[in-house]
Amino acid sequence: MGRTRLLARGLVIGIAAAGIGLAGAPAFAGAGGTGHTVTMTEHQHGTFTEDQATNPCAGAPGVAVFDGNSVDHVTFFPDGDEVWATFTETGKIVGTDDGTGATYSGHATAWGNFNLNEKNSNTTFTLTIRVSAADGSSVVGHEVTHFALNANGEIMVDFDKPSFTCS
Repeated sequence: MGRTRLLARGLVIGIAAAGIGLAGAPAFAGAGGTGHTVTMTEHQHGTFTEDQATNPCAGAPGVAVFDGNSVDHVTFFPDGDEVWATFTETGKIVGTDDGTGATYSGHATAWGNFNLNEKNSNTTFTLTIRVSAADGSSVVGHEVTHFALNANGEIMVDFDKPSFTCS
């Protein structure tokens, strides 16, 4: 489970940073100066493979293939210190547990956000997954991770609450 939490937190931060970087260049080139709000929304459809997936119930490594949609959204002020970013990914998932050889299929949804201003910053990530295998085994789970800093960079909130039911 530690790797899952680390990947989730890295995913939220990585998507937020990439969105800010992608949105920033056109904002500075646009007419009207830098005192305006800039927003960017990107829709993606397709398949990606995670070759370092882990069965959260058994801890066994495996490979997961996700086929679905994602929406990334970033809003910021080019001349300020505020930014808001969010993403949602949802779709079908097929994963193989290398330990048992079982192939799980089902649905997963992930959501994350990142907010930053002069007074605080925070990031939240949620994951909901429901998969089952032909042998009757299943994984149903939900996870919420949240991290918040105050203006002095002090950690105000930091938690990760996974809840998985394995049968």
